[in-house]
Amino acid sequence: MKILSIYPYLTISSSALIVNGKVISASTEERFNRQKNSTAFPLRSIEWCLKKNSLDWKDLDLIVVPWNPAKHLNDASLRWIENLRWRGEMPTSIPSYIMKAMNSNSPDDFQISWGKTKIIFLNHHECHAAFSFFQSPFNNADIITVDGRGEDETCGFFKGSGKKIKKLKSIDFPHSLGLLYGSVTEFLGFKPNSDEWKVMALSSYSKKINKFDKIFNKLCFKTSAGFELDLSYFDYYLFDKKKYMFSKKFAEAFGPSRKKDIKLSKRHYEIAGALQRKFSSTILHLIRIMKKNSKNNKIILSGGSMMNSVFNGEFDKSNIYKDSHISYAPDDSGVAIGAGLLAYYRFSKKSKRIVKEVKSNFFGPEFSEKEIKNTLNNFKIKYENSKNIYLETAKELAKGKIVGWFQGKMEFGPRALGNRSILADPRKKNNKDLVNKAIKFRENFRPFAPAVLDEYKYKIFKIPNRREVNYMERVYKIRNNWTKKIPAVVHVDNTGRIQTVNKSINSKFYQLISEFKNITGIPVLLNTSFNLNNEPIVMTPQDAIKSFYTCGMDTLVIGNFIIKKK
Repeated sequence: MKILSIYPYLTISSSALIVNGKVISASTEERFNRQKNSTAFPLRSIEWCLKKNSLDWKDLDLIVVPWNPAKHLNDASLRWIENLRWRGEMPTSIPSYIMKAMNSNSPDDFQISWGKTKIIFLNHHECHAAFSFFQSPFNNADIITVDGRGEDETCGFFKGSGKKIKKLKSIDFPHSLGLLYGSVTEFLGFKPNSDEWKVMALSSYSKKINKFDKIFNKLCFKTSAGFELDLSYFDYYLFDKKKYMFSKKFAEAFGPSRKKDIKLSKRHYEIAGALQRKFSSTILHLIRIMKKNSKNNKIILSGGSMMNSVFNGEFDKSNIYKDSHISYAPDDSGVAIGAGLLAYYRFSKKSKRIVKEVKSNFFGPEFSEKEIKNTLNNFKIKYENSKNIYLETAKELAKGKIVGWFQGKMEFGPRALGNRSILADPRKKNNKDLVNKAIKFRENFRPFAPAVLDEYKYKIFKIPNRREVNYMERVYKIRNNWTKKIPAVVHVDNTGRIQTVNKSINSKFYQLISEFKNITGIPVLLNTSFNLNNEPIVMTPQDAIKSFYTCGMDTLVIGNFIIKKK
């Protein structure tokens, strides 16, 4: 069964091709049109998915969309409906208006047919759940999804068993942990639904409880069913679009909002810290509610809020469940894949699930040595064709060079895991500031991930539950005897957003770090995504070359070719 999944117009557009329950190809549209967080219809991504696999539209058995526009009609607001085309382009305006006129109860999914092509619109949170569950090592698991909003829901509670996902209950819009975090992101002078990472990084500068914790306890409080927000502190849910997501009352409680050009102060750090504590304690509360009514000892966490790696690391210490799983793209970039997997197991009579964890996300384009060489020649770039790319690159890193590393298939999702990466020596403390300032052009308080050889992870990091961390999905403490050895990847609170590198998953990246260890004794590299500020991760050799020559990178490695700046 061939399924094309399309996620357009909302937070970040993407597409995925699922064949017989396996992810064959997938990419966000931003990588093709070079517009960060693009919400354009993912035509280029779709064309690539089909062309790569020698398929045409007529070859598809099903097209699915991970959003049901019929389910949010009564709580839509101008903040989310910028114009009347917002949903009409799905194309669902007519069935949506009919359902509203009929005042019917909206189903969790509905479908329309166009000639021989069937298009099915699926529930957003169920697609989040499917994305993580069907790629997990669990045959049975509890599932919780948390994000800004999906249709009329902001949190979902599910049971996953074999090929089925059963919805238990939900928390509905406008009560939203994701939009609470987004509101504070905007209040602190950053861009909501984009810069929440920055607030998470800031939170580590204020670990002690302060006066803002009491305010957050007033505006977000726990209930027996989950949580509620005091909506008088927010404007994001109002139909008459307001300037900000937060209200005047919010600003009166927390003080003046920060403009982006204003220097960060202690107050801003304390607000970020208090927010992170409220966010974490509330999600832990949701998890305890789930566990109270369940005998399962495994849980899956998904949705955009599960990109919060600080919470994810803290959750491991809770021991509420014996085991947990957080996949590589729990945010909206992953719902296209989730919808395809959900549709396959729901609609294919031949579907058979083999329970096996997906440990890599290399679903994007790759380029042959010939294609790379032709690109370099076309740009008249001087390069070396290396016979031992791993050793030579490791030598460059050990000499303090900042390296752009471009290999194999592009990663899917928001994080670069060793195929489209910028790398540096973690021993040199100033490399953090250098990469932030001269290469990424971003704030100096933001940390970088340590990529560590899998067999050294427990030696360097305090990892509960003895797990792999393949996707930078969790933050852990770095052991005291290692903080001075790898200072460039140590955050202010002595933590690191770890990526364990396994030889069987990414042999090239593993070989590179191994050579670096042979030279320096350190089995770790500083790893960040290969992109400049406000740009998507590079996809093509052309993208890599452009980024290389417009920033302070020293060396570019594409395939077996090395380019050095004089």
